[in-house]
Amino acid sequence: MRRKARPNPPRVAFIIETSMAYGREILHGMVGYVRENGPWTVFFEPRSLQDPVPPWLGEWNGDGIITTLFPQFSDLILKTGIPTIDLDDQQPRSGLPTVQSDQAAIGVMGAEHLLGRGFTRFAFFGYPQFEWSRLRSDAFAATVRAAGFPCDEYLKAQAVSWGHQLPSWEEEVHRVSQWIANHPKPLGLMACNDFRGVQALDACRAANVAVPEEVAVIGVDNETLACELAHPSLSSVIPDCRRIGYEAAKLLDHLMKGGRNPTAPGPVPPVGVATRQSTDVMAISDPIVADSMRFIREHACHGIRIEHVLEHVAVSRSSLHRRFQASIGRTIHGAIAAVRLERVKQLLIETELPLQAIADRAGFSHVEYLIAAFRETTGSTPGAYRRNNREGRL
Repeated sequence: MRRKARPNPPRVAFIIETSMAYGREILHGMVGYVRENGPWTVFFEPRSLQDPVPPWLGEWNGDGIITTLFPQFSDLILKTGIPTIDLDDQQPRSGLPTVQSDQAAIGVMGAEHLLGRGFTRFAFFGYPQFEWSRLRSDAFAATVRAAGFPCDEYLKAQAVSWGHQLPSWEEEVHRVSQWIANHPKPLGLMACNDFRGVQALDACRAANVAVPEEVAVIGVDNETLACELAHPSLSSVIPDCRRIGYEAAKLLDHLMKGGRNPTAPGPVPPVGVATRQSTDVMAISDPIVADSMRFIREHACHGIRIEHVLEHVAVSRSSLHRRFQASIGRTIHGAIAAVRLERVKQLLIETELPLQAIADRAGFSHVEYLIAAFRETTGSTPGAYRRNNREGRL
């Protein structure tokens, strides 16, 4: 259908929080629609979840708004009478057109990711006071119970502190560490979002629980900086925020052209899982092997040998070798080598370090040994691996 000509580009306000990846990715989706169907004159400013209503909004003479109708300024926006798309995930009550993530599908995807790694015990760590967290939790629990396994939920969550002030963070981590310590292992744990996932990792560390060998943790939102800074790095379900943003802009365009009763898309399912170290494992039921693997993961790149692992777990070489073969199907030496080679791959792709520096950081005493081990495992030289994988990232 031919677009109706406008004397001027429509004036549109994007009032979206930009402090987290979820909001920024939604903005990318909006930009994609505007590029294809614009131009629009866009009013936009960086925002956090705690920011008050923009002071200019009450007198603003615009054509459309895309926002999350937080309680602190929902009345003002509704009074403007300007066509608005509401992206609130908290049971939107505005009656305005909305586009939302499929919260149930997010919970199902997290459960399937952990089920696929052989876990048979599960728990969910969220914010019971929020509808989006409850929907994810309910779907997660239903999925694992349908598979015949138990699921627990953390229900003692304190009031949310979006600023993550230190006292509230540490108090909650202490309580969660006790909750995790009391669960049988191995345990597959889903957090309602990535910052809750980081708390879960801190709690596991406080409880002296190995991640991912004893507890595998997955979050939601793929908040890349938080996930990569976490120790170990955090796996995460990836919502399709760009599609949410695109569809929201499409709905608003319909309203600004004088359209009535736009047909909003159904809940938008997630696109997949970004797998990182926190779930990069098969469930290990043998606590000795789990403890050994945690020690190897933490120290393999410091040049440890099999003797150091044996000393840590106080088990004979023959006994530990049998346990490794039975639990993970590889030798102790093979487990050490695998951790070192994964570190080599990471440094090849993410840094400009020369091979000698990479060898030093990955626990190889000689560059020649690194090259030989890398070629034997990957069928490629380190240089070729670096070139090929960087080309794929451009």
